[in-house]
Amino acid sequence: MKSAVRPLAAIIVFLVLSVQIAAASSFEDELLVLINRYRQSKKLKPLVSSPQYAELAREHSRTMQEQDRMSHDGFDDRFRRASDASSCVENVAWNHQTPQSLFNGWRTSPGHNRNMLDRKIRRVGLDRSGAYATFFACY
Repeated sequence: MKSAVRPLAAIIVFLVLSVQIAAASSFEDELLVLINRYRQSKKLKPLVSSPQYAELAREHSRTMQEQDRMSHDGFDDRFRRASDASSCVENVAWNHQTPQSLFNGWRTSPGHNRNMLDRKIRRVGLDRSGAYATFFACY
């Protein structure tokens, strides 16, 4: 009986640690996983997180939060500041409590879905500040 308890205990510890690690990951990390799984299901390459684009997304999400409204104001400036980009796309959102809810909202909206599945984009920045979120992706 003793030998059967050890493997079971090891499995339980592994599962507990896995749940803790998953819970510790950020909203943005979970959202990127969902987006990349979706892209891969459509035979598209996964997006790579870009610190520069994440900062641009963060600034925009915080601006929307400060102004208490969704917008694409300043997109041209963000595009110019993405100095290595030829073209960029952007999705914004408000009031999604989970990455899954936000992903579902974008997936079921034709324009947002098109942006997530753009074949040319390779790098992305994601941010959620308060109730506002930004997806900023370029190639």
